[in-house]
Amino acid sequence: MRGLKRLSVLLCALALALLTGCGLLSPYRDGVYTATAPGGGTGWQETLELTIEGGKIIKIDWDAVYQDDSIPIRKKQYSKSGLYGMLTVGAVGEWYDQALAAQQFVLQNGIDALNINEDGYTDAVAGCTISVKALDTMMRDCLNQAQK
Repeated sequence: MRGLKRLSVLLCALALALLTGCGLLSPYRDGVYTATAPGGGTGWQETLELTIEGGKIIKIDWDAVYQDDSIPIRKKQYSKSGLYGMLTVGAVGEWYDQALAAQQFVLQNGIDALNINEDGYTDAVAGCTISVKALDTMMRDCLNQAQK
């Protein structure tokens, strides 16, 4: 009888592990979800594409487009090219580098770990001094879309 009880516990644990691993117990449906943040005074319309596989977030793509099309490339590319100019004003990194640091942080630690202050900034992400409020808002929007 004791052996049967142990076997039952082991089988339940194995089933739970398998269900969790394949995302069946995840609250999120697999897919690609998108969101945009309300345009701010900067002229940039921030966008987010979130990919979920196996019930887990596997990719975050945070970017922006210029609202009046006077800048024909997306903010990541604009920043990578040096045209955005954050380094010229003493920033810790270009927008792209800081956005990437925030994305990686969220992938590893979850959105709640950003611990955003009332002004939209976080001290949790090394190398990120840009506002992450839009990232937080768009992530939560995408996760709401993905709810089972």
